[in-house]
Order: sequence, then structure tokens, then C-alpha cells
Amino acid sequence: MIEVIPNWHPVAVHFTVALLITASVLFAAGTLFRKAASGGALTAAARWNLAIGAAVTVATLATGWSAYNTVDHDAPSHANMTVHLRWAVATALVFLAAAGVAWLERRKVAGAGVLLLVLLAGGSGALVVTGWLGGENVYRYGLGVMALPRSGDHVHPASGGHPHEHGHDHETADAPKTPDAAAGKVVTRPAPDAPSTPHEHAH
Repeated sequence: MIEVIPNWHPVAVHFTVALLITASVLFAAGTLFRKAASGGALTAAARWNLAIGAAVTVATLATGWSAYNTVDHDAPSHANMTVHLRWAVATALVFLAAAGVAWLERRKVAGAGVLLLVLLAGGSGALVVTGWLGGENVYRYGLGVMALPRSGDHVHPASGGHPHEHGHDHETADAPKTPDAAAGKVVTRPAPDAPSTPHEHAH
């Protein structure tokens, strides 16, 4: 089986977000244009997106739970992971409820009822918060990251040939030197670090 680092959660979550947000927008459009010829088609597409999105969400929760229990982390990141997990479960429950209401309204030719629209609007807002917290897990706390980029050793031509400055230097005395064609100078390439020891944290 193909191994995804750190696991399949980052893959599944993108389908959840895309399908559920698309379903919400299509339901709103189908309701707005319910008297038009396109109202029925928009509503049908919305139901399919919601149904598939709800099914994928189950897989997203399962892989997220696996990541929660297996990804190396410390106490601060564990706290954010827990908040993210709670928001994810609550968001999933809202959309699953919306899928149930959509099933009860399946005989409606076009548009959605007030309850379904409220659930979709609330679920979409909660999904944004959940996604923000998930992004913080990676970009703020570095969860699931196996290698970090080194600053100061890469030059963008648009920057005028000046290396990025981040307030710290990763260059080492024994690092190999290679010519940098863009800058017209020799750039010191940092030597690889020794493998780091994973954090140990008790749940």
C-alpha cells in the first residue's frame, strides 16, 4: 500500500472541504434560482456533492484520529490538536445532519428548506474554523513536518539576487560551496543535520 507522510489525513481533508463547501454553494444557488430552468440541476448537483462529501468526511475523521494519536508532538501542539479535533467532530455532525435533512427533502424538485440552509451555513462556518486550526497544526506547530527549509541559502531572481534573511544563520564551516549562477557568487550550502529525536508526549 502507498505510504503517505504523515498519513492519509491531509489527502482526505481536501476532498471534505471542497465537496461540502461546493454543496453549500449549490444548494444556495438552487434555492435562489429554484423557479428557473437551472434550479433543478443545481439542486441535484448539490445533493450529490453533499452525499459524497459526507461519506468522505467519515474517512477524514478516521485518518484525523489516527494522526492525532501517532504524529509526534509536544504539549502546546497537543492542545491545539485537541481543539481542532473537537471542531472537526462538531462540524462533521452538522453536515451529517444536513445530509439527513437533504435526504428527507429528496422529492423537492429544486431548492432547499430553511433548516437545511441553516445547517449548511453553520457547517460551512465551522468548517472554515476547523481548517484554520488544522493549518495552525502544520504551519504554527510543525506537526507532521519531517524536514524544515534552511533560510539564507536560496535566492529568488525577483529579489535582486539577495539571499533571504530570517535573523539566523544555518551555514556551517564544513559545508560545501557551490556557485550560484543567479547571484554570480559562491553560496555556502549547509551540511545536513543529524536526525532529530521525536518528541514524546503522553496523551
